Amino acid sequence: MILLSGSSGLLGGQVLRKLLEKKYPTRLLLRGSSDWKDASMTDLKRRDVEIGIADVTDIKAVNRAFEGCTAVINIVGTMDPLKHDYMEELHVEGTKNVVQVAMEKEVQRFIHVSCLGARPDTDSIYMSTKFASEEIVREASFYWTVFRPSYIFAAESFPFLDILLPLITFKPFLPILGSGLNSVQPVCVDNVVDCIIESIYNKDTVNKTFDLAGPKRYIMAELMELVRIELGLGGHSVNISTPNLEKVSKWFPKSSLSKEARHLIMSTSITECNSIGEGSLFKTLPIALEELLPKILDAYCT
Repeated sequence: MILLSGSSGLLGGQVLRKLLEKKYPTRLLLRGSSDWKDASMTDLKRRDVEIGIADVTDIKAVNRAFEGCTAVINIVGTMDPLKHDYMEELHVEGTKNVVQVAMEKEVQRFIHVSCLGARPDTDSIYMSTKFASEEIVREASFYWTVFRPSYIFAAESFPFLDILLPLITFKPFLPILGSGLNSVQPVCVDNVVDCIIESIYNKDTVNKTFDLAGPKRYIMAELMELVRIELGLGGHSVNISTPNLEKVSKWFPKSSLSKEARHLIMSTSITECNSIGEGSLFKTLPIALEELLPKILDAYCT
């Protein structure tokens, strides 16, 4: 039995779809009916998907949900800048609980999803708590694999764009935070899912960490300009220096220039050791952001 936590998000939903395609026995770790519409839960039960109701921050509930599981795919997390106070609880305490119970239940396989760019020496709470979660997993006694994907996109969704869009669509000009020279390497959800599924029974992935990124890097300023052009918006780009960020924040919605949003927008998310592409361990074929960008923006504009 494979226990999947975080199935209500973009990545988790696609991992679940692939697990069902392969007919792997699956149990979802859900916080409750708020994670899924009742109709969705009913449909999943019809497809022999077990539902375990537990918040990862509640270790007693997690303990009950683990009964009979031999593998875990842990994707729980949030990048919502307005939930920065919750990130420590969810990413760190939640991972501690899941890892502790997994060891107590003698789970053999543990796959954990962090993020590319996660590190301890950063002002981003998202990045620092994700790094802390990796360290917890790597210190455990089971057979673990850690994946570090860059910002994930799909045909109709790009969660990182939710943070950028208020800036990109600002009519007077395109505000670039700081120098705008930090780079990102967005990765397609299909590629990340393929790597996760392939790793479940692949001994060559055991006790290893894999960076997952798309085939193209974007300087942040260039990425924002690219999206703005695709949206048919003109105007000049204007760099806003760090000391002036607080002054201009009143021009934008609260979430788009909160401290955490600013740290994420100005962070680097690239790798020199990409595990997607030619010569890599995984068979998935890389998909570039620009291949799906028109569809993504259509979804945002409708």
